[in-house]
Amino acid sequence: MKRTKIILLSILGICILSFMPSVLGAAESRPISAFTDTNPNVAAWADPESGLTVFPHGFYLFGLNGLESIAECEHHGSVLKKDLKDGRILYNINLHVKGASMFITNATTLIFVGEMDYTFTTTIIVYEGVLSDPVPYLLYIWFPGLFGIEPIGEGTFSHITGDGTGTFVDDYAAIRLGFTPGATAKVKVNQVGILKPEDHPSYDGLDFMMWSVEFVFIH
Repeated sequence: MKRTKIILLSILGICILSFMPSVLGAAESRPISAFTDTNPNVAAWADPESGLTVFPHGFYLFGLNGLESIAECEHHGSVLKKDLKDGRILYNINLHVKGASMFITNATTLIFVGEMDYTFTTTIIVYEGVLSDPVPYLLYIWFPGLFGIEPIGEGTFSHITGDGTGTFVDDYAAIRLGFTPGATAKVKVNQVGILKPEDHPSYDGLDFMMWSVEFVFIH
């Protein structure tokens, strides 16, 4: 009986997978330039425990376009676009970057400068659109209020993992973190964000749409 149930569950799983494409509607794969043409960077990522914040490409520290763009670095990846058949479009971005300029602060002071290789993936849904539309600027999705616009979509998943090396430019921060002033060190960043459950409490009074876990290490 157990073997029969397993077989039936397997068949059911295959049927569901076979049905999914017809539910999602049309889909197309685009080169990563479809993303980098409208997104010069991937925002900044902070560790709430240590206060360390990584700014790939100098994003925000040098303006929203950063010191350099993703397109100026060695990079590759792809963009998958899916028609959800209800007027919405789903975008899945898979990006790999080498040699991105990296800046790290401790919430108030620039403390570390170097380079980082990273992998970034994200899934977003735009409420109204067609497959031929350009990939939207991620910050319009994540932080519409920052730009004074109504929400145009939502992020359902994001993940960035990176490894880098650099040098301390702030002596006090180096000593506090157990290094000598001007020392060279390695960096790791890992962030995973999913859509926050509606009944989940806010974080320190801030009601973010994404429920994220972030770690930044200098070692």
